[in-house]
Amino acid sequence: MEASELVAKVIVNEGVRSVFALPSGEILPLCEHLRDEGVNVIFARHEQAVGNMAEGYARVTRNAGVAIVPTGPGLASLMPALAQAYYSGSPIVAISGHSKFENLDRNAFEEIEGARWVERYVKWSKMPIFPERLHEYVQEAFRHALSGKFGPALLEIPKDVLNAEVENDVELAPPERYRYTGRIVCESRFFDRAIEMLNSAEKPVIVAGSGVYWSGAEEELRMLAERLSIPVAVNGMAFGTIPTTHPLYAGPAPGNVLLKEADLVMVIGTRLDDFLGFGVGLFSDEARIIQVDIDWSQIGKNRYVDLGVVSDAKAFLSGLLERANGIKRFDYWAKEFGEMAKGMMEMLVRPASENGMLKPQEMMLELSSLITRDDIVVLDGGETTAWGLLLLKAERAGNVFNSQGELGHLGAGVPMGIAAKSAFPEKRVFVVTGDGSFLFNGVEIETAVRHELPIIVIVANDSAWGMVCHTRYLSTGSKERACFGTLLNENARYDKFAESLGAYGELVEKKGELTEAIRRAVESGMPAVIDVRISREEMSPLAYMLSGVEG
Repeated sequence: MEASELVAKVIVNEGVRSVFALPSGEILPLCEHLRDEGVNVIFARHEQAVGNMAEGYARVTRNAGVAIVPTGPGLASLMPALAQAYYSGSPIVAISGHSKFENLDRNAFEEIEGARWVERYVKWSKMPIFPERLHEYVQEAFRHALSGKFGPALLEIPKDVLNAEVENDVELAPPERYRYTGRIVCESRFFDRAIEMLNSAEKPVIVAGSGVYWSGAEEELRMLAERLSIPVAVNGMAFGTIPTTHPLYAGPAPGNVLLKEADLVMVIGTRLDDFLGFGVGLFSDEARIIQVDIDWSQIGKNRYVDLGVVSDAKAFLSGLLERANGIKRFDYWAKEFGEMAKGMMEMLVRPASENGMLKPQEMMLELSSLITRDDIVVLDGGETTAWGLLLLKAERAGNVFNSQGELGHLGAGVPMGIAAKSAFPEKRVFVVTGDGSFLFNGVEIETAVRHELPIIVIVANDSAWGMVCHTRYLSTGSKERACFGTLLNENARYDKFAESLGAYGELVEKKGELTEAIRRAVESGMPAVIDVRISREEMSPLAYMLSGVEG
């Protein structure tokens, strides 16, 4: 058999059912073998989108996504998506072609040292040169992507290696025989110390991050919060791990001024990064910190902690839940926090704009009334994501998620929506994106049309790079300076752009029109783009938080 067929069998053995690629001669035989194995191969229009799709697949399945791209420029274009996955902790196995190994260092067409070039932003990268051992390298790529803190791994495979003939009697072992599939658990003394700290606290909060999502710990998180009556703020992929309608839901953690009230913060599965004030600006100086992370290098980074725990989030939450009988409840504090959070939300949703334009808050609230537990909603853009995370309801983990991650990589929304629809064709998939973000990868609407993946894209169109415009205004006080370079074409019609690619398009300009537009989009059975005109005047709390950073 060809070595590429062996690679395909390893991917199938890992339970991957959709892969994402851009066609090129050296990698198409691998794609053919994947197709023959029953894998859905989605061919995109740009390699960055291929990587974004692979990450989107990983996010909605909590398994590795696979990206397959051509050599040279193809791998170079994949780089932003790899960096995004690296910072977000998303498991991707990327496979790129390479010129023939026999021509190495001879200035072959499109030759680059890709494996070395990207190594800073992947967990592992190699160029295998032995066809008969190629399956071992693919297994190792999955091992790195899905072990410890998840992340991307890269294989750069020369054309003559990938398509060489190998013996067909290779026996492939199940994944649990070549990579660890269990959980990293801390020692019992860390639980004892955490219990002591909780019992001496009066106003604890939990800040749950992406580690909670990737470990599948949403049930343990909710049960612990309910057992102890502790409010839960969320960050990253943790949005929805406790329902937004739950009385203990404390909102998104970034920019959440209420977290200053806590005297004990349990940070589980998220970094103390810029969005959490580096562990200083967002929390009280007097607050004690328990930090739980599967990545030892993040413990105590940016702020000293009172208890650092290296553990899988699910293992830690399960262990603490088993010992919960020895921990007091915080009912009075939870009630007080809930009242403060309710008051803050009421401030955000004010009467309609004086100029009569639809506000982003109104658009999000109308959309929120339509979202069900079974839907998948992907957010993209600065202000669009900020308002979405504040106002959209999420009833389960993965119901609504932010495509950008810690890197702030715009434009991944449409590709991730396509991947989500590929993974779960029975679900409605919405992409809610800013107009600036949309055109980074808006051409992938054609990919959705070609592969018959009817996603619904809602473009929150304020004819501007909204977040940049707002942070500039807040930092300079000048509308003229805020508008410099940030305004976009008000005559652009993204619904017409979608129609030109064979999709359904519709324009929405007034409050209350979105519901019927979505109904018509769903009934069309086609990929759809709804261009929603919104006011540029509304600034999210995140814009205020970032104004000192981006101004």
